[in-house]
Amino acid sequence: MDFEKYKKDIMFIGLLIIISSVILYFFLKIDSKMGSYYIHDVYIYLNNSLNYAGLGGSSRNHGLPPVIPLITSIFFSLGYVSYKVILYVCSFYYILTAIGMYGLLRLKYKELLSFTGAIILISMPINLVWATKGMLDIPGLAMSILALYFMALGLYKNPKYYYIAFPVLIIGFFTRFTVILTLPAMLMLILFTGNPLNYINRHLGKLIKGFLSGGLCFGLFMIFYKIYNIPLFFLSQSSSISATSNPGASTVAATTNNLMYYLNNLPIYMGTYKWVPYSLKPGRFIFDKMAWLGNDPSFLSYIYLLTILIGIIIFIWRLCEKQNLEKILKNKNKYFYGKVILFIVPLIAYFISFTHVSLYLSMGLISISILFLFRIIRKSDLKYLAIDFMFLYWLAVNLTFYTFHIIKTDRYGICFTPMITYFIIFSLYLIYGKLKEFVPKAKNKKENKFKISPKTLNTIKVLVPLILIISTLSITTFCYMTNSPHTFDNLQPDNMLTAYEDQKEVTDWIIQTDPDYKNKVIYATNWIEISFNLRMDVNQTFGLSDNLTSTLVQNNASYYISDAKNPNIDPSYYTIVKEKNGFVVYKRV
Repeated sequence: MDFEKYKKDIMFIGLLIIISSVILYFFLKIDSKMGSYYIHDVYIYLNNSLNYAGLGGSSRNHGLPPVIPLITSIFFSLGYVSYKVILYVCSFYYILTAIGMYGLLRLKYKELLSFTGAIILISMPINLVWATKGMLDIPGLAMSILALYFMALGLYKNPKYYYIAFPVLIIGFFTRFTVILTLPAMLMLILFTGNPLNYINRHLGKLIKGFLSGGLCFGLFMIFYKIYNIPLFFLSQSSSISATSNPGASTVAATTNNLMYYLNNLPIYMGTYKWVPYSLKPGRFIFDKMAWLGNDPSFLSYIYLLTILIGIIIFIWRLCEKQNLEKILKNKNKYFYGKVILFIVPLIAYFISFTHVSLYLSMGLISISILFLFRIIRKSDLKYLAIDFMFLYWLAVNLTFYTFHIIKTDRYGICFTPMITYFIIFSLYLIYGKLKEFVPKAKNKKENKFKISPKTLNTIKVLVPLILIISTLSITTFCYMTNSPHTFDNLQPDNMLTAYEDQKEVTDWIIQTDPDYKNKVIYATNWIEISFNLRMDVNQTFGLSDNLTSTLVQNNASYYISDAKNPNIDPSYYTIVKEKNGFVVYKRV
């Protein structure tokens, strides 16, 4: 490697690793103490990790993405069995997210601007909130970015990178199933070339080898699924969302059919003062009152939005400049008008039919529209237009999918953050380009009324990113230092910081006093967490209230573990034998 050539990249990547590691240190310091008892999904992955390591655990929900549980199981097999392991495993992907975004931006932008984009991405509240939780969203984000990065390297540097891009995508898919939404953007990147058919013809062999390497990786996962007898959840999930969106299709409590949900909340995902290390309460903009309901965006969010708006205006302005219009309209023929029709008609059909047709049809319509928009303007004097359109299309695919799906949760907003980040940096790039026009050339120094010296422009190019970097990191520090932890429903139990240890103490009591506990029937309110602690299947009491005692008796339950004293328990059948800060163990009399 030519160190002199890449020394700036090495320096900025090193800074990214240091900054992201420091952020992780402070978040993990509390997360490692309090655990993830209030995020039940984490314990599903932990129980799967126990299964893969041959150490027991719950056998339910075994078909969820296996990569993170599999990596975690390696540490379990080595004797490090703790919920903390998955927190550290997933946190590593937070660093990969920063590095991957830097690399992706470096395909078009200089080092400082790319570094700024990476900092903006990892400092967005929605990413910070979930950085150290042991959930799959940040790992999925990292793998999506890396898959696109290697795909772009294959297009712009060396087609052999396709051999890496598709396996990374498949590993990402089995990290978080929705990473597959990156595939359309990867394929469309090739169609965003000047002559895609000619490119495919020239590099067909390497493309096929790339697909085969991805197929081989998929096959290895299928062997893994077969060995562990894992159900193919991703097939059933895919079929459930491919049909028309149905408000009655889900019984999940936190569902809504609000099609503007994510667009309403995007500003809050980008920046808000009120996020706390463990919670982000969403809000929405009420247009008739011109006010935010719930949480409010921070000034940084408004700056980002304004920057993107200015960038859009400059982009359209540049597109409409005489030389660009001449290039676009040059050799105008019947194909030109066909392209215009194939841009406009599918776009109109997309908006009219949205959620009234299948998801796949909606995806097809927006794909055709964006593709032919690119074909219309591709000859304009705009560099790296393919990268710009790749991010636009990636955003359209994700926004279509998550808006279409009836289940809405802010955690899914993580998927939009790299696209938002890109368009912030893209807009800054366009603004710099516009300012450059006001730098007088030697021959016409007196022609411009508004002049900027080259030195001033260079100062702006350095100062603006530094201000953004300092602002984002300062707000991150401020929110961390001034807000106490909350659960994701914004409640704060008195024993929140000790709840995991309290719960573990009551389960450890069973382990220590009953050597035969694994052969007994146990019910629990927080059944999935208790399953992990006891390393066995535990029955859940969800939906059981008035007839709880009779259910326990009929099923010959030896223990019932609750997160509070239960008035529906008949003391003649079950008596309290252990209690710690609200967690209670009932034992059969």
